[in-house]
Amino acid sequence: MQDNRAFSSGPTAVQRDAEAMRRAVEQLRALSEDQLDSFEGCRQTIADLEREEAAGEEAVRELREEIVRLEGELARADLLFAPRYRDQSRYYGQFVESPLTDEARRIMQVVQGGDYGGIVVYPIAVHWEPLQRPQHLLTELARKGYLCFFCEPGGQFRLTERERGLYVVAGQEHLLQALQTCHVLVLNTYLMQNAWIDRLPHKTIWYDVLDRVDFFGLYDRNMLAKHYEVLHDADVVTYSARRLAEYVGDRPDAVYLPNAVRPEDFRSESGEMSAIPEELEPIVANGKKIIGYYGAIEEWFDTELVLEMARAPQVEIVLIGHCGISQEPFPDNVHFLGPKPYARLKEYAARFDALMIPFVVNELTNSVSPVKFFEYCAIGKPILSTPIAEVLPYAGPGIAIVRSGELIAFDDSFWRLAPEARRRLRSIARSNQWKTRAEEVERELESRPNCLKLLANRSHDRHVSVFTATFFDYDGGNFYTGGAERYLVDLHEVCDELGLRMDLYQYGNYAWYRKYKNIDVYSLGHENLDIGEFSVERLGAFNRRYLYAAEGKALLHVYSAFFQAYPHAAHPSIGISHGVAWDNRGSNYENGEQFWLHNERFIRSAEHLQKIVSVDTNTANWFQTVSYRTGQQMLTIPNYVDPNEFFPVPRQQDGKIRIVYPRRLYEARGLYLTLAAANRILERYPGAEFHFVGKGFEEDVRQIRKAMERWPGRIFCYHRDPDEMHAVYKEADIVLIPTLYSEGTSLSCLEACATGNAVIATRIGGLTDLIIDRFNGLLVSPNARSLEEAIVECLESPELRRRLGENALQVSQAFNKASWKERWKNVIRDVLGDEELRKGGAEQAGERQRKEVEFRLGPGAREEDWLPEVVSCLKKGMSVFIRGNGGRPPESSFGRLQWIPEEAELGFRPLVARFD
Repeated sequence: MQDNRAFSSGPTAVQRDAEAMRRAVEQLRALSEDQLDSFEGCRQTIADLEREEAAGEEAVRELREEIVRLEGELARADLLFAPRYRDQSRYYGQFVESPLTDEARRIMQVVQGGDYGGIVVYPIAVHWEPLQRPQHLLTELARKGYLCFFCEPGGQFRLTERERGLYVVAGQEHLLQALQTCHVLVLNTYLMQNAWIDRLPHKTIWYDVLDRVDFFGLYDRNMLAKHYEVLHDADVVTYSARRLAEYVGDRPDAVYLPNAVRPEDFRSESGEMSAIPEELEPIVANGKKIIGYYGAIEEWFDTELVLEMARAPQVEIVLIGHCGISQEPFPDNVHFLGPKPYARLKEYAARFDALMIPFVVNELTNSVSPVKFFEYCAIGKPILSTPIAEVLPYAGPGIAIVRSGELIAFDDSFWRLAPEARRRLRSIARSNQWKTRAEEVERELESRPNCLKLLANRSHDRHVSVFTATFFDYDGGNFYTGGAERYLVDLHEVCDELGLRMDLYQYGNYAWYRKYKNIDVYSLGHENLDIGEFSVERLGAFNRRYLYAAEGKALLHVYSAFFQAYPHAAHPSIGISHGVAWDNRGSNYENGEQFWLHNERFIRSAEHLQKIVSVDTNTANWFQTVSYRTGQQMLTIPNYVDPNEFFPVPRQQDGKIRIVYPRRLYEARGLYLTLAAANRILERYPGAEFHFVGKGFEEDVRQIRKAMERWPGRIFCYHRDPDEMHAVYKEADIVLIPTLYSEGTSLSCLEACATGNAVIATRIGGLTDLIIDRFNGLLVSPNARSLEEAIVECLESPELRRRLGENALQVSQAFNKASWKERWKNVIRDVLGDEELRKGGAEQAGERQRKEVEFRLGPGAREEDWLPEVVSCLKKGMSVFIRGNGGRPPESSFGRLQWIPEEAELGFRPLVARFD
């Protein structure tokens, strides 16, 4: 009997497989149910999200409608434009008054490093893409040699070079800082841009009217008023559409400048078709005709016309650009592809069979010159357009005018463009190029004298830059011959011997530029900043202007006097103390707080600077009492005299005793002490004469003239240039240095000593470093009685005069100019270092070839004759000085273009061009 126990001990293999399959099916069923539940949950979530999205869209729509409603109320109350404008203006004003940013310094490096004809800026209005009229105009001007900046919205600063000379800037407030001392052509198309433009001191405004004023979102009566203000003030006005003539009617010189195209941007590189853009592939695959459009899709879009076109069975419609309207009404054969880069438009257009401009016809669109129209012509395919005013005159072969409600015949003849029509389209494109438009604008600029400042920006090679209060007077007409000015003339010699160029910046009432011998002198003033009052705020504004003009551009910054470095200093830096200049009549303090407020400027300036050169020990000693460390760091280099120029000669004995006051003619230098003493001296000593040699303000000179009327032939007043002063001392017997305050180691005192004169000086400032009382001169108290007594003593004692003169000559030898130069050279070498000094000197080699030319316009001078010559000179980098008939007010000057009064004296010899 067979044993079956082995078979009945458990499930068979088949049973096990069946059980495993059963469990797997159950697991699959459970998993499927879970997935169905999950899918149902996802569907529910999607439905919830869609409802939320729809609710969100509805909320956004409602908010937009509410914004429109509120803006409408604000516009009706004329409260829409002005508050926004005021806020932006305040922001830019505060930014300009803030310390120079690193971003501004980056831009300044671009400005100073380029060789360009002028600077052009388009402030924030739109993004760089899509490219429209302003972008194209700036591109063409950059290709003509201008440095162009296009500003676009953006959170973080960006500076992108699109092509040579063309930069896109995000963060236009930094650009505003960087251009504070440049003259800029500003392209203005949007009135809110003027909040930025207003803060630019030197500008030529090109107002380009592109749309009706009521087109803009912030339109109210204040915006309209701003339009007319800008229209009146602009240097050049252009408009893009004929219907806009009503908005520029107040400017008979306004120029009609329609839009245009750059044909090469729409020309294929070769005869081969480029690859089909991925988004177009399924549309092209349908085999239907494609009508294309690119540009903004906004409320002016003729939806009804596009829907009518879309009903044609053989048509696909492709819309490229930002869409600001609902897409719901459009059927499936209307495709919204969104914005595309300008450079790729021709790839899409290559697949289009026709192009369209479906604008609603109204006052707004009739005032528009569509850029796309000329681009369509360059593409060379059939064009469909509604009858807007700027396109209507071009109707004809290749350009069909269409209207909503009219039947559009899309027959074979429409799609096949005849050769004649194709040539016509491309002829329109060739006749309307951006390059030509830029040339038209340039001709307008160069034909208007008030626009020439655009070409007058100076080059910014590395140089030694000096910031001083005065060298010329505030209007640039009178060279001051005081000690501080003569010091800078000699410091220029030091720099020249080191191979460095030295330029001066000073206070001024407008943007004048002058030369004295080989020194370039620039006023930091402009139409909104003059030196009408010496307030802390005004001086701070000039300090800031200097930083804009020279920081990052100069090899070395010299502050003369050192307190010009308040509140900020540019480095590397050297300050010069010409003596304690703050020991004036205002130095009366009731407490320490008053002392600090009066002297903070001087103390802080000294602390800012890397080195201070003092001409006397008085300054260092004063600082040692208030800032010991600063006093210890000062380097004393006394003033100097050139023994080859100033030396004694035998005096002709003519019975006259010449008493010379060789100083600036004003109270601080002791003018009125001298006049008071002169009356009594001239009464007692018939052989005495007083010679006042210097320059002064009219009121001070008037007092001398009164004394001259009282003492004819015995009081004289005249001026001599520094290189002629030696002759004055050689004819003198007694020289007066009767300073009341603000004195260092006086150049006049040293020159008198070197010429062997008897010197009478007050015990002020650094004069005690030069005069040892009763050895090489007489030191007196700063009052008329003490001065008179000293003069009497010298008049009564020829022997005293002789002895003082001999000892004065001996002492003067310790103040040799050659030694002073070497000490200054060592200071400059120490600050710059040998390598930087060598590089700086090498950079100046070509700069010395610059030329200056003076245009003298006679009574018969014709603008059409001399103006092109001025333009030519400016473009060559020359400096142009214009005087005479047909000139402009001096305040119109800037940089290398200077309008000077007929009687103005130039301290150098320019080339002369005469036009009679």
